[in-house]
Amino acid sequence: MTTISAVRIDQQECRSTRAAIPGYLDRRLEPRSLRRFETHIDRCPGCIRAFIDVRQVAWARRTTSGRRLGQVG
Repeated sequence: MTTISAVRIDQQECRSTRAAIPGYLDRRLEPRSLRRFETHIDRCPGCIRAFIDVRQVAWARRTTSGRRLGQVG
């Protein structure tokens, strides 16, 4: 029973962490949320992979957006 409960806690923590990725990238997290986010990311391979994926998409969108607007650079 404890194992199932621990898994649920981790899944909820992962959902919360993944939901906070945009705020982290935009530097909008409060200090407490920032610590929780970074602590979880440091120990969760699935969430760090999700973070890297979202970050790469954000970078690609910025690059593509700049090209459409003629702001390459």
